[in-house]
Amino acid sequence: MRAVLVLGTVLLASCQLFRKKPPAPPPEPVKAEWKYPGEWTGGSKPITSMVINVDAQRAMLYHGNDVVGWTYVASGIPSFPTPTGSFKILEKIKDKVSNLYGKGYDAKGKLVNSDFKQGRDLLPEGGRFEAAKMTYFMRLTGDGVGMHIGPIPKPGRRASHGCIRLPSKMAPILFEHTSLGTPVTITGSGPEYATYLKQSAEKAKANAAKLAASKKKAEEAAAQAAAATTLAPDDPNGPKGGVVPPAGTAPAPTTPPLGAPPGTPAAPPEEVKPAAPANAPPANN
Repeated sequence: MRAVLVLGTVLLASCQLFRKKPPAPPPEPVKAEWKYPGEWTGGSKPITSMVINVDAQRAMLYHGNDVVGWTYVASGIPSFPTPTGSFKILEKIKDKVSNLYGKGYDAKGKLVNSDFKQGRDLLPEGGRFEAAKMTYFMRLTGDGVGMHIGPIPKPGRRASHGCIRLPSKMAPILFEHTSLGTPVTITGSGPEYATYLKQSAEKAKANAAKLAASKKKAEEAAAQAAAATTLAPDDPNGPKGGVVPPAGTAPAPTTPPLGAPPGTPAAPPEEVKPAAPANAPPANN
């Protein structure tokens, strides 16, 4: 009996050794070459989630657990980082413009600042602000971080002020196949949203101080320019007292007539009559 038990135990162990293991989940496909700007294979399927890696500068698009596309992106540079964490699409606006960033022009229409920011930079007197376009905008945070069409000068590298720029050929696809509430996960090197908000508040305070200093400097320069072009009342280059004599009158004399006895007051100015026209009839005296 004991031999039978031992033999049964050996056979059971042998069966466990040769039993097939359950198949492992297929690994995420690895592209031999990631060609710009991206790829869409989802047809009419909606995008149910999105994962953006700011280190690889790529966004993977999912329908359920299936990859239905991917695209290059350009997230925030280190001084203007894109926050990491879990977000959702809060708003979609096809034709949006920035209320912060754009270009600054002077009164003559000359470009003076290609990276103008409201609340930080000062326009010249008479200048104008031209807002940057943010076409196919999909908002992720209340303070303005989102996805939209934007220049990607070097694919694979960061380039924005914090938003996630999309290629012009891929942005319409994402805009069409996503809906409000679509989850968006941002991974990689960057501050979590709470840290990002704290950094943004500090930058806003510094920008306000910079703008105040620029305004003060501009006001001082304007005052100096006005003082340089204004003559003092007793300036010999201008009329005394700053009063211009009426046209047709001689300047008031400051000394008595020549040969007058001492104490004689200055003679009043003589009226200067306008010359008669050449063809005028003689005056009746």
